[in-house]
Amino acid sequence: MPALSTPQVSEQTVTTGPPTGTSWLVRRPRRESLISFEVFPPHPTRDPEAVWRNIDTMAAAGPDFFSVTHGHSGTNGVSRETLRHLLKQTKTPAVAHLTCGGTDRAGLERAIEDLLDDGVRDLLALRGDPPVGGGEWVTHPGGFDRASQLVELIREVEERKFGACERPGKRPVSVSVACYPVAAKGRDFEADLAALWDKQQAGADYAITQVLYDAQDYVRFLERARSEGIHIPIIAGLVPLTDIKRLGRMTELTGVPIPERITKFLDTDHPGELRRRGIAATLTLIDELLDFGCPGLHLFTFNRPDAPLAILDHLRVRDAAREFRGSSSAA
Repeated sequence: MPALSTPQVSEQTVTTGPPTGTSWLVRRPRRESLISFEVFPPHPTRDPEAVWRNIDTMAAAGPDFFSVTHGHSGTNGVSRETLRHLLKQTKTPAVAHLTCGGTDRAGLERAIEDLLDDGVRDLLALRGDPPVGGGEWVTHPGGFDRASQLVELIREVEERKFGACERPGKRPVSVSVACYPVAAKGRDFEADLAALWDKQQAGADYAITQVLYDAQDYVRFLERARSEGIHIPIIAGLVPLTDIKRLGRMTELTGVPIPERITKFLDTDHPGELRRRGIAATLTLIDELLDFGCPGLHLFTFNRPDAPLAILDHLRVRDAAREFRGSSSAA
């Protein structure tokens, strides 16, 4: 009679405690506005200490979570040094960007395992951009060319490492993805929408939009996505409207045009006035998005803390005012 096989035991069982991670932060009922900051690793040829100071300044302000781009950290699509720093120095969740480019399936699997071993529990799954300077996307031999494939792989590694979990809110790993609400230059809106459906079906928890400048673009996209059966929460991606050159660079990178009404409003030669107008325009956009029910905001900070901290302060005042109204005797 053959010996009975011993069941495989995962390295760590899924706990039955309260859910954690950014997917829970995005989905949970709240009275406070959710905001996340996107940062990138220090450039190796510039002043790294200034970047660390700026990141630490933003971390001390207590956003709901950070996301860390790969920046200049190599080809694996993540910056483990910056992620480790945030996980060690703060209690704020840190989302690791993971892209399909530059390696095969086995390499991506190792990258996911390394991140989980570092304590990362939040991943942003991206296909990745074409090479800098133009050219078409080229799939690495044996690799992936769709973010939905990367989401599936993350879920496979998660199950192998932590055990199976059928309830999305209890999963030990949170997976976010990108979406594209504006018909940007060089992009196919219908194909992007179909890709978002595939990412949801592969196991994505929530999505973050490409940069937005108009709340109506978000509303129209959300209505279309819901009509297509896409039900995951969608966070609005925003850039502080305080730097004209950076806004131009964002247009080059994303293909998303800046509305003329914004460029006219920001037309001033005085740096202080530009900052005032830029923050005012950003806060107006944020208020409109939140009034429409947007579940959260994702700020592309470029490692500059000034505008993000002003925006965070505005949100906290806004939340406090709403709480006061709700507790007043006239309410």
